[in-house]
Amino acid sequence: MAEKPNLLVTSSPVGSRLEELSPYAKVYWLNDLDEKELDHLLPSIDCMLVQAWWPDSLNPERISRMVRLRFIQSGMAGVNHIPFKHLGRRVMVSSNAGGFSTGVAEFALALLLAAAKRVVKLDLALRTEEFDPSQWPNLFREVMILRGRTLGILGYGGIGRSVGSMGLALGMNVMAFSRHPSPGGGVQVSHGEEGLLRVLGKSDAVVIALPLSKLTVGLIGATELGAMKRDAILVNVARAEIVDEEALFEHLSKNGQFTYATDVWQIKRGRETYASKFPLVKLPNFIGTPHVAGGSAASTGEPGKIAAENLLRYLGGEPPQNVVDPSEYI
Repeated sequence: MAEKPNLLVTSSPVGSRLEELSPYAKVYWLNDLDEKELDHLLPSIDCMLVQAWWPDSLNPERISRMVRLRFIQSGMAGVNHIPFKHLGRRVMVSSNAGGFSTGVAEFALALLLAAAKRVVKLDLALRTEEFDPSQWPNLFREVMILRGRTLGILGYGGIGRSVGSMGLALGMNVMAFSRHPSPGGGVQVSHGEEGLLRVLGKSDAVVIALPLSKLTVGLIGATELGAMKRDAILVNVARAEIVDEEALFEHLSKNGQFTYATDVWQIKRGRETYASKFPLVKLPNFIGTPHVAGGSAASTGEPGKIAAENLLRYLGGEPPQNVVDPSEYI
């Protein structure tokens, strides 16, 4: 009888059904291991489930000792936290694409509606007692009616398609940009630099749902922001680094009708900062939340369930889904 492979789990995913993996693998919890136990175990680890950020304890030197490691399942939709340059091409990595689709898409819609309906501005006016009834006609003219408007989606994977279906339900015209061929499902999908600018230029609101890779870092810069409508809304539920912060700050400062709403922030030393080196939060046309979209989706247990199911595919000898191309990250 073949020996069970050793699976190292960095943290316990909610609703992951990891108990179903025990017939197929010996499961070890990183947080239960002391330094000596971890060092002894590393050379025998065959696969991993990395639920959140890459753990600090697994530094490059320790990674080099994981000679049997062949597969990593990310618990997150993105995989930019995985240290590809230290793993080399011998390790296959799967994202958790699809696990967060509904929850993150709903949050993207919430940010879009908050921006379009000027919810934050109007709420603040009442809270600070700065609301002037004589200005009521001017205020309601700022509110954007979304029906009949165009929604652009950057990244047409699971989250992007969920956002698209919600936009269609609101009566919006939906178009999308994708780096790879994607099933449109009745939605016009564009590719390449020209396709990106086309989507940005025609959209009244744009939702970023792209993965962060070396191909998408700084993808939205001054040129791309300048291609958008002056009163457009840009929503980011992907990764902060996809948008050039300096170009964004200048664009927001010069274009008061343009709105940026984000749930994601710059990552420094492997952790999210929830801050910007530019005073974005002081601008009236900026809306920010502290990256709760993914957490709210994870609380349903669906992402953990999907990650465990993909691990079962690998452990059962089936090809895992959502395998990423390491060349996009190295």
